[in-house]
Amino acid sequence: MDYLARYRNGEHREVTAELTRLTPLRGAALAQARAVAELAMAQVAQNCGLIAARLAAHGYAWSLWCDPNDGGGVSAPLVASGVAARERIRARAGALPLTLDCFWSAVGGVAFTGTHPDFPGLLDPLVVCPAEDVLSQLDDCEPEADGLLHLPLSPDVYHKDNISGGPAYSVAVPQAGFDFVLLDEARGACFLDYLREVILRRGGFAALDPDAPGAVPLAALTAGLRPF
Repeated sequence: MDYLARYRNGEHREVTAELTRLTPLRGAALAQARAVAELAMAQVAQNCGLIAARLAAHGYAWSLWCDPNDGGGVSAPLVASGVAARERIRARAGALPLTLDCFWSAVGGVAFTGTHPDFPGLLDPLVVCPAEDVLSQLDDCEPEADGLLHLPLSPDVYHKDNISGGPAYSVAVPQAGFDFVLLDEARGACFLDYLREVILRRGGFAALDPDAPGAVPLAALTAGLRPF
């Protein structure tokens, strides 16, 4: 089965769903799965760069939180992530899903937290922490009821607005498959499907209503984004 050719031919959701169900990944299937994940995350990186530039041009001010009075300082929307941190996470916590490993390689980390005077609150902007941030929190992680470590990848919708909230969106490890369910995020979706929904349909804001975006320039944010 030529998963990579099918993916390049536009069968994005079909191929990634099949690869997610295919366990264990071995041999040629593993090589193709990694190639698909690398291609998908290259598109994610390009799309995130476009959204970040468009938000900045619209007057969006980057911040650690989405509270204009938080005093939290400026946050870069995109940051690089190195190989060493990923290797140290694997050494201490076990296998990582391919999509997360390739996200850290291609994108690094993304944080669309910030403020705009006309935007509503609690938009749940896209945040995926770089591997270095996850590694720094690893010592505080204990096995959960499922026997796995739940590594925090993003604050929840409330913490992003500097409000006490619930648990972080996280990944359970060790996990050696293609994709993974993003834990404690309301959709209960796999990581790639979550990124598709938030980036391609909602312009980087998970809680934005695409049918009533208000002052958020959704059409401009999503114009010409590359499907993945």
